[in-house]
Amino acid sequence: MKIKTTCPTTQLLWLSDIHFDRADEETRARFLRKINNMEYDAAVITGDISSSSSLGSHLRDLAESCYPRPLHVVMGNNDFHGSSIGSVEKLVEDVCQQHSNLRHLGYGEIIPLGEGSAIVGHRGWADCRAGWGNRTVIESRDHCSIDDLRILSKTEMFGRMEHYGRESADYFRKVLPYALTRYQHVIVATHVPPFAEVAQYNGKRCGPTHLPHFTNVSAGHAIRGIARQFPRRQITIICGHTHCATEAKILDNLTVRVGGAQKGHPAIQRILQVN
Repeated sequence: MKIKTTCPTTQLLWLSDIHFDRADEETRARFLRKINNMEYDAAVITGDISSSSSLGSHLRDLAESCYPRPLHVVMGNNDFHGSSIGSVEKLVEDVCQQHSNLRHLGYGEIIPLGEGSAIVGHRGWADCRAGWGNRTVIESRDHCSIDDLRILSKTEMFGRMEHYGRESADYFRKVLPYALTRYQHVIVATHVPPFAEVAQYNGKRCGPTHLPHFTNVSAGHAIRGIARQFPRRQITIICGHTHCATEAKILDNLTVRVGGAQKGHPAIQRILQVN
């Protein structure tokens, strides 16, 4: 497990679901100038940055606009559209090697954000375990847009999505307890909300048909269990995916915040005062 050291930070710029591929060039340029001129110590993006064909160039633009401040990212499902998961992860790895301030979370990192805080992250996935599960009549664009899923039947796709969700849960079980032994407050960056309490669709709480595609139950179970093992430590989950801003206190020491978004109009979620 790797622990990366950085200069102490207190202000974390949080972006999510900026969908740069849906914004025109002028809008992207204006947004990049904005984050370049703002005051913060590090930035994090909780997925859906772009689509695979333009993800590399958009990541480069974002890294350069944040430089020399660190930019931490996790991928969202839309970032894989038009390609395969393996190909996109390799692309992101290559861009990270070209930009020293860009870090793709999900490989065992525990990154300090000041004296008593740190950030960990994994992309997560809607695991089709909530609501009606694999009996839902709602379909996901991922099925026809991601190479790994396009070749699968509907039943096989639901199985694969559950596998991806459990994969993120296993990751958090491995990394998060270790982070909590070292830091008083850990921020968990992921894409899909891990709890149904904060999963919304069109501004309303998700019903059982949408919940399978809007919640990562596996990750939620894992993080809740870990929070109960560390009652004197604080966990803040930041995520996106639903485009509906909300937050909830799941336990006394576990808070989840979901970012809002409007495609074509990238926006700042907030600057988190970490310390």
